Amino acid sequence: MIKSEDQQKLQAQGRSVELVQRQWDYLKRGTPLLSGIFPATLNNKGITKLSLKEEEKALAFFNKQDGSLKWIKFIPASGAASRMFKPFFDYFNAKKDTNFVLDFYLNSDKGKALKPLFHNLKKLPFYSTVQAKVLKEELSEVSSPEVFFESFVKVLLFDDSLQYPKRPKALIPFFNDKAGQELTPFYAQLIEAIELIDRNGPIHLQFTISKEHRNLFKVAEEEFRAAQNSKVNEFLKIEYSFQNRLTDTPYIDNNNALYRNKDGAIDFRKGGHGALLENLNLLKTDCVWIKNIDNTLIGEKNKSSKRWQRILAGKLLSLQERLFKHLHYLVTQKEKSEIEPIERFIREHFDSEYSIKADSKLEYQVLYDYLNRPIRVCGMIPNKGAKGGGPFWKKESRGKSLQIIEGVELNHSIKEHLTAIEGSTHFNPVMMACGITDFNGEKFNLYDFRDEHRFMVSDKTLESLNIKILEWPGLWNGGMAQWNSLFIELPSDTFHPIKSVADLIL
Repeated sequence: MIKSEDQQKLQAQGRSVELVQRQWDYLKRGTPLLSGIFPATLNNKGITKLSLKEEEKALAFFNKQDGSLKWIKFIPASGAASRMFKPFFDYFNAKKDTNFVLDFYLNSDKGKALKPLFHNLKKLPFYSTVQAKVLKEELSEVSSPEVFFESFVKVLLFDDSLQYPKRPKALIPFFNDKAGQELTPFYAQLIEAIELIDRNGPIHLQFTISKEHRNLFKVAEEEFRAAQNSKVNEFLKIEYSFQNRLTDTPYIDNNNALYRNKDGAIDFRKGGHGALLENLNLLKTDCVWIKNIDNTLIGEKNKSSKRWQRILAGKLLSLQERLFKHLHYLVTQKEKSEIEPIERFIREHFDSEYSIKADSKLEYQVLYDYLNRPIRVCGMIPNKGAKGGGPFWKKESRGKSLQIIEGVELNHSIKEHLTAIEGSTHFNPVMMACGITDFNGEKFNLYDFRDEHRFMVSDKTLESLNIKILEWPGLWNGGMAQWNSLFIELPSDTFHPIKSVADLIL
């Protein structure tokens, strides 16, 4: 129950009492069940595989830009690195057992994630830094590999000067250059942006980060700029944004009661990456690349990724050019508009079975509403592992549309969902090019194209307490549900996410 004193505190914080009440209802109700979904595949034209000629055409279209459109590379980078180090934390906790034996642990289900790390410790990008700390601080006599490993893990997890688990993932060393220097995903994303936009004009990036990490990023940026020439520094524009605290959401305990802090006030936690829709909406730009901070390579290994980001951008621009012409035509001709060419365009790019349904509107108005919305061109990777969330079709009143659906939105006990999951062939690597201005060059209000009912409820633990948390409709899931989307197959060498520290040794 939201009491009168709760209402006063919420209003003092600038929060909507009605919204918090609604979010509480969402938490008790659970993740909404989606209906009318089936997999997007190459066979049903949900995913497009470009020919080499089409790839080159898209590249050429991107390369002929005249600089009139502003691009920003938008990088969600607020994720903490603590989850990356879980195998080491699990090992450290397991060692507290007096009967602990390392060999047994490495061959157990609990320790299998640690085994490749134990045998390939020297492959970690930060190995030399941690090793130097171990030897300098003489934490042990390093009498055996097992003893050194234990000392290494202690320094890695708990050294006050390193503090790796407390850093944002963006500032954890992921790579080493030829000289052995440690390089971070933040560094890699900057280098990629500079190389991606290889023309004499501004290079814009925005990283979404946590406020408490702002000084860390400031230092990292200064170090990066110190190694660049004056021309790069002149053109390189780096911005940082934070999740608005008013997008934080309440959470509940096992009794469906709102969790409260030590002062008895309703407590809140971050509202997931869907909260970043506000950050995206505030960008003053025409086009956006979106790419996750941890999906990055460096040097020659990143060549394919850069090429395909340009291809996605070229497809976006060529698609916009044709779409904007249709919108200008509809606005000028109105009832006199010839409908069939525009229906063909929609069938070619967005829904191969599209047929106009004009109930309460004129036909040209229906087509205008269909086309006049943000566009995204998303890369999709063939799925070779466990299936879950990814690209799907969803039946809607305007026809069917391409959607990216989160795993938590799918329920294996529902036949429709299970069939869709089993039939899926690709997954979403979060590499996309987006157009967020209309045919008159005006920014869309992106909230107008979010599906409010695509919120997500998940089970988590807070210390020893089981809780249910609420996340806003995901940035590229429900947050973009009403965008016009085109899904293009990417080669697997464009995708190298780092979810666990073990991924750094591959």
